[in-house]
Amino acid sequence: MPYKLILLFVFWATAVSAQNFPGNNSGSPKNRVAKATEFSIPSSPAFNLLNENTPSRIERYASLHDFKVDWSLTNGQQGYTLSPGLAIEAQPVWLLCFDRGGAQKYRNASPLLRTLSTLSLSIGTNSSNEKNWLAYAAKLSLYRQHDPLNDAKFLRTLEQATDGPKDSLLLKIKVLEMQQIRLSRRDENYSQRYEMLADSIMELEFDISELEREQSQKLTEVRDNYIQEHWNSSYLDIAFGRLLTYEQTTSVITKTIESLAVPGEMDTVSFNNNTLKVTNTGFGIWASGGIGLGDHALLSGMARYGKKPSKLTGTIGQVFSTGASLRYGARRYNFFIEAFYDHSFAPLASSPETKMEQKFYMLTIGGDWRVSRNVMLSFGIRQTKDFDNGTYLLQPLINVNCLMR
Repeated sequence: MPYKLILLFVFWATAVSAQNFPGNNSGSPKNRVAKATEFSIPSSPAFNLLNENTPSRIERYASLHDFKVDWSLTNGQQGYTLSPGLAIEAQPVWLLCFDRGGAQKYRNASPLLRTLSTLSLSIGTNSSNEKNWLAYAAKLSLYRQHDPLNDAKFLRTLEQATDGPKDSLLLKIKVLEMQQIRLSRRDENYSQRYEMLADSIMELEFDISELEREQSQKLTEVRDNYIQEHWNSSYLDIAFGRLLTYEQTTSVITKTIESLAVPGEMDTVSFNNNTLKVTNTGFGIWASGGIGLGDHALLSGMARYGKKPSKLTGTIGQVFSTGASLRYGARRYNFFIEAFYDHSFAPLASSPETKMEQKFYMLTIGGDWRVSRNVMLSFGIRQTKDFDNGTYLLQPLINVNCLMR
């Protein structure tokens, strides 16, 4: 069953991602910073299938290397209340092949393996139109104009930021510790000399702490400058996903047992059995890409084909979608205007040969605000118009995307 595979992925991703939590991360500061250089933190591909409840339907390029959780604050449909929409995302090839290694291991890998490391798996759920929706999706980046872990200039700049006299200071501490060990306890000035050496060691340890703090600041500046310069890098992604609905059903199980009150007679006992019913209701396959325009703009587009339930007929129909987006801003915050066109064909339940055609035109105005290095807030206001049937819908949308590091 598909939902069993989804649950297996949840447990696997949770277990593997625990390696990335503080205390479990290995490697030099340079490698940790290189891995954590994301141009953006977009919504999960699974969320893109959940009734298009993402502020921007055109996904942005991101070099994610960590477990991610998304929360949809609105249901993306006609209601404006809080929604229990959640999605999780992980990169299995990256976690298995490169997560514990340094940047050099990634650079030495074949181009095919580096491309496969961008494979992202995600699952998400949401409630809308009186239904519980479930989606799982996979996304692969075919082209990346800039790859932080494969950028020799960027890695060299990180290396220069970590240069310093730390090794010499550690060597001095070792020398002083050896002098402490060699002190004779019979010496009448033993305590005084020991304390003097201890004070010198403490001063050197303080110098190392200050040096590490300065290096951390330099690394942060190098990373921020790199993202600022390349936040609108060109890219090309492909993705595929499945759309499902689920509901909790209750069935009655009856059993005949021997009566405890009257031996020899039989009694009938009823039990309620709760089960989860999962129904496959559609799929989607799409390609998205973008081209950077100068330092502050990104022009992107997406084309998708899929099948999903029609609100008009209640049956599953074909949907062709295409759209374009113009984004302007910087790494910390940017704004976009996005136009989309959906063309769907759905058969009537009473007459499958007859198909109802719908054409939707959507215009979204919104933006992204990178609240912190690991959290991005995406927001937008979308207006949807069906000129054939006179349908008009205005939707406020807001998502929170969080990297678990």
